[in-house]
Amino acid sequence: MFGYVKPDTSNLLVKEHEFYKATYCGICRAMKKHTGFLSNVTLSYDSVVLALVRMNSIPDSAIGAKMRRCGAHPLKKRCMLNENEALVFTAKAFAILTYYKLKDDRADKDRFLKRLLASAASPIMNHARKKSKEPSMEELIADRLGAINRLEDEKCPSVDEPARCFGELLGGLFAYGYEGAVKTVNYQFGYSLGKFIYAADAAEDYDKDAKSGSYNPFVIFYEGKPLTYENRQTIKLGLMLECKNLEGAVNLMEFGNRATIEGIVANIVFLGLMKRIEFLDKKDEEGQSEK
Repeated sequence: MFGYVKPDTSNLLVKEHEFYKATYCGICRAMKKHTGFLSNVTLSYDSVVLALVRMNSIPDSAIGAKMRRCGAHPLKKRCMLNENEALVFTAKAFAILTYYKLKDDRADKDRFLKRLLASAASPIMNHARKKSKEPSMEELIADRLGAINRLEDEKCPSVDEPARCFGELLGGLFAYGYEGAVKTVNYQFGYSLGKFIYAADAAEDYDKDAKSGSYNPFVIFYEGKPLTYENRQTIKLGLMLECKNLEGAVNLMEFGNRATIEGIVANIVFLGLMKRIEFLDKKDEEGQSEK
């Protein structure tokens, strides 16, 4: 997920923003406890949406918060969620995801600094992966990322195939352990989110990958030529269609009286993701957008 799944904080209610931050802090504390004290240094705010969606299915009595201090902010107490199964699951999932991302980064022959940083962090996250003790979750992550790596090695010219694999990965995580309607809806949410993330990341890296020769399905499709405004809008349309699929999943989620969780998730889907791809609306080199 790594950098795409965030809310538009300017449009969050104060209580939503506080709950969002408290959830992040709760995941951080869960990582320290369950995946190793240093594993939390790799944590990103993208993790919060996984915790929120899964938290929607646990009892109200399991969701509580307390003012606490932490090593990063020792002088002032902050509101942090108490440990619950959704936070623990998210902590373990992101520890394993980060380990495999670092593994890919270590194999990246085109970016020396990325390889260097990944090599330095890998022992910490390998320890975190082992402490997670979630073999079936790790199997899901390793299998789908492995499928993506094979497609990238084969220079797959379509973004749909690797995006589908990442969608299956996130769909599996969001639906992991559930049955019935909750499993179906959560899977659809994660599946569409994963497809969006992969395609959006490839679009954002287009210029860099075209220059370096790194694999990028859009670079292959557009033959490495500078993207026109029309090209970018075509890509954006595909991303917006995935957002519509996400919207459908959100509309099927039974939030009940959990308006705060609903408000944050809706903000991420309807505002945050769209804000994140505003780079596709940039003007052409001539300084004019071809609208």
